[in-house]
Amino acid sequence: MATSLKPPTVASALLKQPTAMTKEESSMKYYSDDLVTGYIYDKHRDDDTTKIDLPHYISVIENIMTLADRITDAVLRGTDGRLVPSDESLTSNVSIEPPLCALHNITSELSCKAPGIENAHEITLKIFELLATYPWEAKAALTLIAFATDYGDLWHLYHYSHTDPLAKSLAIIKRVAMLKKHLDSLRYRQVLLSPNSLINSCLQAIKYMNQIREFSKYDVKELPELPAALRQIPLITYWVIHTIVSSRIEISSYLSETENQSQKYLNELSEKIAIVLAVLEKHLDAIREQYEEVDLYRWLVDHIEHYHTDITLVMSKLLSGKIEAKPLIDGSTLREVSIQESLAGKNVVLVISELNISDDDMRALHQVYNELKRDNKHEIVWIPIIPERFLEEDRRRYEYLRSTMKWYSMQFSTRVAGMRYIEEKWQLREDPLVVVLNPQSKVEFTNAIHLIRVWGTEAIPFTHNRTELLLRKHWPESTLVKFTHQPRLLSWFNQERSILFYGGKEPKWIQQFEERAEFLKSDPLVIEGRSFEIVRIGKNARGEDDPALMARFWKTQWGYFIIKSQIKGSNASETTEDILRLISYENEDGWAVLTVGPTPILVGRGLLILRLLDDFPKWKQMLRLKGFPDAFREYFNELAAKTHQCDRVILPGFSGWIPMIVNCPECPRFMETGISFRCCHGRPLV
Repeated sequence: MATSLKPPTVASALLKQPTAMTKEESSMKYYSDDLVTGYIYDKHRDDDTTKIDLPHYISVIENIMTLADRITDAVLRGTDGRLVPSDESLTSNVSIEPPLCALHNITSELSCKAPGIENAHEITLKIFELLATYPWEAKAALTLIAFATDYGDLWHLYHYSHTDPLAKSLAIIKRVAMLKKHLDSLRYRQVLLSPNSLINSCLQAIKYMNQIREFSKYDVKELPELPAALRQIPLITYWVIHTIVSSRIEISSYLSETENQSQKYLNELSEKIAIVLAVLEKHLDAIREQYEEVDLYRWLVDHIEHYHTDITLVMSKLLSGKIEAKPLIDGSTLREVSIQESLAGKNVVLVISELNISDDDMRALHQVYNELKRDNKHEIVWIPIIPERFLEEDRRRYEYLRSTMKWYSMQFSTRVAGMRYIEEKWQLREDPLVVVLNPQSKVEFTNAIHLIRVWGTEAIPFTHNRTELLLRKHWPESTLVKFTHQPRLLSWFNQERSILFYGGKEPKWIQQFEERAEFLKSDPLVIEGRSFEIVRIGKNARGEDDPALMARFWKTQWGYFIIKSQIKGSNASETTEDILRLISYENEDGWAVLTVGPTPILVGRGLLILRLLDDFPKWKQMLRLKGFPDAFREYFNELAAKTHQCDRVILPGFSGWIPMIVNCPECPRFMETGISFRCCHGRPLV
């Protein structure tokens, strides 16, 4: 795959050859990356018309350089290069079909050139032209193999010159003995012999480029670091070839006893190639990390959704990515424990949340935990979502939350390996996510937090069958009753009494409703038929308005709506319409729900409810023919038909499945959807 790069815009002045410099003035500061990139793209483009088997070329280069190094090492030890090659070096079966003419041309460009950065630069650009149809990293590899061929040939001749007259004559012609004189010099080691030598670093850079290129077969959406790494390859190729050219000029100076490269220039090259390797390593580390994430994501998809696997293996992969790790803390003993030790054979309730999980949710989870421990078939595991750049207060908050939990918690320092799966498949958002898995890692319920908020421990064991059973109840039983403090409510349910549940944000509306409702209750026709009761939502046990109670109330309504929509489908039903209608009144002055016993009759906006109560004289005669709830509903429907008001529902940032299509609670149409954005400038929402 060829790298598709747009040539950077470089001022034409940058493309001019720098003013001629003396050897002492020669410096790489005149060849900035921007300037070099301009040189490259002034005449060269990406082209991979002619491909080579790069891994095989790398292997051949390594073989040549390794054997040459063994010979030089033997020479330095005073054995005159008499080396018996190891069996390993003789059994290499790697074969290549090198472009001989191209290699000869490169060798010609490398031979007998004057020292200095300007000459190295010009030769590098000529090599680019010679190898114009090859991929960038192949250009570097072919240049290095041309260098290695010449260099290996020199030491091969020296090695056999003691026993082979032909090799001796050729070694004399090529003046190999002159090269031997420099073997123990620092300059020679800097260029060739040390592990971090210029040539060894060039080989390592080519290996890195090859590894990056091998990742290019993957989707860049899954490896977002890859495009940035690929964009670096042309520039890195330039510096690798430039370094090889400069190194070859240095070797030639030893053989011909001519002027060599300046030490300053060699030092700058060493610094440059070290930077090149650091850049490549940084890109590769990021790409490998992303690839491991992709690989883990695919594994989790397979083993959670298709080929169900033992819960201990799945949890190990999901949490830490390592089977042998001990990522959990036992809340009862405070010991670090392994997945195998703690979760083998258990149903696992995963609680995944940020550190701002509410006290209400924590209390509910404690109740669930106490109930689950009775049968010892379930374990709860808290997976905290720690900010990437956490503060000390985040650690303190984590420690506080963990200290209150009797169940298992993931350690603060452990990075969640399967975060992508949690976010994309289980759809973690701002709200806590509770996922229930059985011992074979099959998901029993994707977000049981709504079950817990609506039914608490009654929802255990958090299965679809249990949820279906709970949904058979009338929704006011599940979502209204627990937010009242009326001791006679259950008795009224059993007596099938008419009940008006009411609430709202505006105290004046509450007062007006209560006054009008009491007036109706005193009317003889209402008394004669069968009166109704009113029950306030939103007051605590002391009879005071409780905003926290109302926050839980609306979360419960949302939870019921989401569960009902998920289990029964998103199509309109009387229950989901009623719940959604009530939810749409969250910011209204007031609202009311009429039930007969636990059976819902209607849900009304505060304005219409007050108008209906004010109009009682207009519909009171209906009570002679109909019961109170029927007369109330009939007149309410008449008023609603004459009133037009758009309904608006804002779905909070719940985790897990949410409905994408919602029927309007007032008409048969689908509600329009859109995207809203909010910023509180770092302050709490008001």
